[in-house]
Amino acid sequence: MRLTTTARHFEVTPDIVEYLEEKMLKLKRFFDNILHVNVIMSVEKFRHIAEVSIHVNGHTFFAKEESDDMKVSIDKAAENLERQMKKFKGKKVSNHRKTKKQEVYVMPVERIIDSKSIGGDSSLEFIENAEKNVPFYSVEEAILDMENAEKQFVLFNNRDSGKLNLVYRRDDGNYGLIEKFN
Repeated sequence: MRLTTTARHFEVTPDIVEYLEEKMLKLKRFFDNILHVNVIMSVEKFRHIAEVSIHVNGHTFFAKEESDDMKVSIDKAAENLERQMKKFKGKKVSNHRKTKKQEVYVMPVERIIDSKSIGGDSSLEFIENAEKNVPFYSVEEAILDMENAEKQFVLFNNRDSGKLNLVYRRDDGNYGLIEKFN
């Protein structure tokens, strides 16, 4: 891990550098492959500002904190980075979890609905027919997937019950769950 410090309007003491190194080494427990840590410390009137960016393979974490004391600013920035790294690592683990996929054939809608059953209105046009794999999720994971991908609904096999489920976003902002009967 390479540590670069820059000071603006501020004299860096060996005590501050040692404190900074100690804090950054604690963050190494989240990622072994931290490539570079860049720290900019500056003083503007009475504000002590610490800007820290950490470069990990393919991702950069950044925190900027200010207070009346440089060590407090470094502490706050380290806490902020720790939160970011925990969140990122949690998402990374859940996104790479191996799931069994089940193939589902999506029947073209034209075969199910005819113009008589929808009131004679034949102006409806079907845009897409597709065959997709349906992943195994818990209800919470399906909601997270829906939120992260900004989807209106998610079709999934419920990991707990083994049944086909659909989670959707309701107009009132809550979520609905439809579970296959049988």
